[in-house]
Amino acid sequence: MTQRWRRTLSGDTQNPQGKARGPGRPRDPQTDAAILDAALGLFVANGLDGASFEKIAREAGVTRATIYRRWSTRETLIADALGRLKENAEQDFGEWRALPLETLVGMMIDYGPKGWVEHDARRLLARIIGSVPDAPDLLGVFWEVYLAPRRAAFNVIVERARAEGALPADTDVDMFQDMFSGALMYELLLKPGAKTEEGLRSYFTRLLKELGLGDAVARHLANAQSA
Repeated sequence: MTQRWRRTLSGDTQNPQGKARGPGRPRDPQTDAAILDAALGLFVANGLDGASFEKIAREAGVTRATIYRRWSTRETLIADALGRLKENAEQDFGEWRALPLETLVGMMIDYGPKGWVEHDARRLLARIIGSVPDAPDLLGVFWEVYLAPRRAAFNVIVERARAEGALPADTDVDMFQDMFSGALMYELLLKPGAKTEEGLRSYFTRLLKELGLGDAVARHLANAQSA
């Protein structure tokens, strides 16, 4: 990954070009946020070609000069916009590691589908994959700021299941997650038809059962019915 993308991943969205600033007027964080939100929204809705500086400026209510003072390329701007997802990813995973296994599995079943539907993550993933020929670094940024934190959280669940005997002791944690993620990507991106929260929740449940976590799923469903 180039140096500019490393700066993005380290959270340096206030000075994405890494240039030293003089004693001028400080940047307005609300303007920055408006530009980044507009860039991400247009990218998700229309792809890379639909997220021009002109369209982003119009959506954010700023001039193109305002954007040019902050970002020299559209790809860097969108990378920084993707970087904002990291804040949400880090907030999603709090002090939950000591929860019972069935509760952790239940969190996946209850909140995973909701996130994919509410945040239009399916379309975002499709846009990222579609941009690979023209802006391959965006996929790396998306992996680091969005997918990697969720993968790390899922690994905790798989490791807990292995330690408690819910999965075989020799379960390959990374391979388990690859199989889960691969099946989910197939369901989301290759199977035609609209994806609803209810439908994805059913798919999550069936998938976790097939991968060997049926007992934890059953305990979660029993607890939910008795609540």
